[in-house]
Amino acid sequence: MLESIIKAEKMEKRPFEMFFLAIAMTMIATALAAIVSPDGAGHLVIAFVCIGAAPIMVRVITLEEKESAEVHENEVRMLARHGDMFAIFGWFFLGIIVAVSFLFIMMPAEMEQTMFGPQLQELQSIKGLATGRVTSSCGIFCLFQNNFGVLLLVLLFSFVFGAGAVYIITWNASIVGVLIGMTAKAETGNVILNYVIALPISLIKLFPHGIFEVGAYFFGGLAGGMLSAMIVRGDWKRADVFKDVLAVFLIATLLVAIGAIIEGM
Repeated sequence: MLESIIKAEKMEKRPFEMFFLAIAMTMIATALAAIVSPDGAGHLVIAFVCIGAAPIMVRVITLEEKESAEVHENEVRMLARHGDMFAIFGWFFLGIIVAVSFLFIMMPAEMEQTMFGPQLQELQSIKGLATGRVTSSCGIFCLFQNNFGVLLLVLLFSFVFGAGAVYIITWNASIVGVLIGMTAKAETGNVILNYVIALPISLIKLFPHGIFEVGAYFFGGLAGGMLSAMIVRGDWKRADVFKDVLAVFLIATLLVAIGAIIEGM
């Protein structure tokens, strides 16, 4: 239903609206997850957000696939032309962070494990393949290796399911949100004031490398979708189409490398 109410074509012109949509989706998803599975809702929150966002994101990626199939250009121009889609995924990521972090500081301590148990467990280990190492100390090559593995997952999920980037971005954003909420709660004094301070500081720390990682996952999702469409249309023998898919994936790999260098410095 959401894809009928919220048009991807309109979202391209006003990408910042995805920020508010992501907040609303996360709030609704958390409430539904608490009702459906009150004893353990962490993964359900992610699932419900993905269910809500996937139709819109698939439409967005489909539009980009169509443009890429019709226009053959170098990597720099391709990167610039997909800037609005880059922004949509970025606002989506930011909206989930804000919503999850706010929900975390507002809920009682005894509900934290119930609502965000998987995220808390991941923060304790930071070993999951689907998580960028935004909270751990790791060298540049280690960061690149981990995030490139995530990129391959996005490519595979998008190839098979059509919206692989949505799950990866939602999961990582929820972990960052929980981390910000934990930081605010750990400080003494007023938790709301601590949150107001912790949120912008955490986002400023995250932004320099996070923007490249989110962009990489978007382009990875786009490459997977293009590859799937190429096979369905029977274009897999066309060298120019395969070249476009490879170019998009190389852009994603470059963004992962830049993010790893910035984060590892």
